[in-house]
Amino acid sequence: MTVSQEQLLKEALLEASPLQVHRKTDYPSMNEQLSGIFSEIKQLRKANDKQMRKAQRVRKHLDVLILDLWVAANYSKSPWRMISLNRNDYTKDARYRKLFLKYDLFNGVLKNLIALGYVEEKIGFFDKAKGEGFQSRIKASEKLLDLLEFDISKIERDPEAPEEETIIKKDENGKVIDYVDDEFTNQMREDLRKYNDLLRRSNIGTDGIDLRNKYDPTCITVKRIFNGESGGGRFYCGFWQTMPKDDRKKLTINGEEVCELDYSALHPTLAYALKGIPVTDDPYTIEGCDRSEVKKAFLVLFNCESRQHALNTIRSEFRIKNAESLLQKIEQKHEVISKSFYNPGFGLHLQNLDAWLAEKIINQLTERGIVCLPVHDSFIVSKKHEAELHHLMEETFYSIANTYPVIK
Repeated sequence: MTVSQEQLLKEALLEASPLQVHRKTDYPSMNEQLSGIFSEIKQLRKANDKQMRKAQRVRKHLDVLILDLWVAANYSKSPWRMISLNRNDYTKDARYRKLFLKYDLFNGVLKNLIALGYVEEKIGFFDKAKGEGFQSRIKASEKLLDLLEFDISKIERDPEAPEEETIIKKDENGKVIDYVDDEFTNQMREDLRKYNDLLRRSNIGTDGIDLRNKYDPTCITVKRIFNGESGGGRFYCGFWQTMPKDDRKKLTINGEEVCELDYSALHPTLAYALKGIPVTDDPYTIEGCDRSEVKKAFLVLFNCESRQHALNTIRSEFRIKNAESLLQKIEQKHEVISKSFYNPGFGLHLQNLDAWLAEKIINQLTERGIVCLPVHDSFIVSKKHEAELHHLMEETFYSIANTYPVIK
């Protein structure tokens, strides 16, 4: 394996997402293919003098594995899926571990698929001394992919599978943490249940978009992620959120063309509003600066721990060479809010505010039966609902900022 191949493999392994356990299909030709692989597993076990117990449940575990590995290979950036080989993770009560799978059945099917050459595996590890580890990864082999002729539109969510946790909390290091539910988390979860039910009943069309190895159109369960004590709360996990704007324009909702409305310069506008100052011009337009570079800089200004941290981030992530000059000009133009720069706590507070805006907008539209697809500070609806969305975005912003935003 060459250096470049090793690097590509490393990147693919790091980009792996967890195995999705809620997939099923009732499509005859796809079921025939799955039945063929199931027959091979039965023959393999018979040859090894192993009895097939709980055949129906074994088949369900097989279907979950094959369907999700096929989706990963064809519609995800990485064909690898993360899996746990720790029996303790296959429990019903853990908040983030509702795997819907039995360890012995899952592990048995996985070993069979590996033995048949249908699945490749990278075994994980855990270094107790360093407290670091690498979760095991699996992917469909070329042998398996050559065998399958699937249609992603024929893969649906298994109604018997448990709902994933939709309210996710992380610590300062980005690791998920457990928490005690209260009336607020319960209400947010119920709101998300209603919203996700509406999404699942709707047809989010992608016919005009090249999905292959980019977007998984079955990822429509939206979740909220909180960071630290209470920061963030943004809406994530909808497949449309990773699309560039040009692709999002090609979406349809229930067969209708869409429009996308965006809060212009939301975070600097909120920072000014918190000081009682309405924004009358574009915060990203600064004489002698490229507007796109100013916008990129603002992505980190409120979230970096120091000015030097911001400089390093702007240079490394955005490849902006004149970072020092750019920051000076931003600080001069926005002196009024500059004391809020380089303050991760304030950055999380801004994320919390924009999440609150999104929550109010999504909940109200859901109550009206209007499908809305959030992309952080912008919202996609059918064109016929554009005026209604615009009015709702204005009034919701005014309710917390006492000033009207610019909406594009």
